[in-house]
Amino acid sequence: MSDSLILTLAGPDRTGIVHAVTGVLAQHGGNITDAAQFNDQSTGQFFMRVQFTLPAAQAASIRDAIGTLAGSLQLKW
Repeated sequence: MSDSLILTLAGPDRTGIVHAVTGVLAQHGGNITDAAQFNDQSTGQFFMRVQFTLPAAQAASIRDAIGTLAGSLQLKW
């Protein structure tokens, strides 16, 4: 059984955020069903919304992984 989840992130723009986020999702068996991201050049802020499915058994571990990643990139989620 899979869970359908939506992740939103915001924080300082930098190279590699999309790669890092999608990599974490893939490592935990996530399948992206919709994604959008943009940066506000006037403020230097990055915004991302990702809808994905995930095996139910991975829910706890992906929360930890996203929390760690978000902290390292100064992203609110």
